[in-house]
Amino acid sequence: MTQDDAASAVAPLGASQRRLSTAIDAVLAVASLVVMLAWFVGHPIAYAPTAPVMSPFTAFSLLIMVSVRQARLRFESWPVTQSLALTGLVLGGNVASIVLLAVMPPQLQASFSGIVLTSAMTSVGLVLFCLHDLVVELRDTPESAFILDDLLIHLALVPGGVSLLGYLLDNPTYLSVHADPRIGISLLEMAFMALYAASAIISNPRLFLWRFLSGGWSNRLVFAGLFANQFVAPVVVALLLSTRGSRGAGIELYVMLAGVVATISFLLLQAHLHRRRLASTVGATAARA
Repeated sequence: MTQDDAASAVAPLGASQRRLSTAIDAVLAVASLVVMLAWFVGHPIAYAPTAPVMSPFTAFSLLIMVSVRQARLRFESWPVTQSLALTGLVLGGNVASIVLLAVMPPQLQASFSGIVLTSAMTSVGLVLFCLHDLVVELRDTPESAFILDDLLIHLALVPGGVSLLGYLLDNPTYLSVHADPRIGISLLEMAFMALYAASAIISNPRLFLWRFLSGGWSNRLVFAGLFANQFVAPVVVALLLSTRGSRGAGIELYVMLAGVVATISFLLLQAHLHRRRLASTVGATAARA
């Protein structure tokens, strides 16, 4: 089975990629357990009553997600139904958290002194990661012009980029801060989500992104430009044009969204061209045969 075998459901990982993914997931699993234990004993890590704190529910979600990923990658006998059930549990829980925060009165949110819920923006990121994991688990073939797993990964990175703008500008809107100021995206949470994203990308060799980057340095330079347009340009715009401490969306958010659309559109176009070239090659081979 090879990475270009369209009939294979899961592409094999190289030894170095497997080790790196396992190391990242092991760090995440241990750190998530530490965060949960700290809440259990009443001493949350980096706790502040007036600033975002990492929720134990976020840590629990990430613990399940990395456990499922490593079980799927390392154990051939690991049942698909188990992956679907556990990933669905995390996905459903975070969708419910988004709805709960949307309908819960602000006074009620602030009344939970002993626990902190997962912020809406964090839950959106976790839901997108769960959808990516489900696509990896269920798809029959990656040879499609609609590269859903690439799209989900790129969209899942957006909450992290927005939260980075929030810290640079001290903007509570970008940090998904709710009526309870502890409900938001903390620096610790940002680090956890970034590690999960890195491991998700490394452990999925079927991403079209890897195929595109393997095309040479010109492709890598193009993608580096797109990445800078998506994440660096908004930071530059924010530092130059926005006022620190302000609330609400500014021009930097629209610059970031434009960068996301540009990157996704470019990858979709490249995937379409790749599929056309592949179809032409297969047709020419069949004609010669």
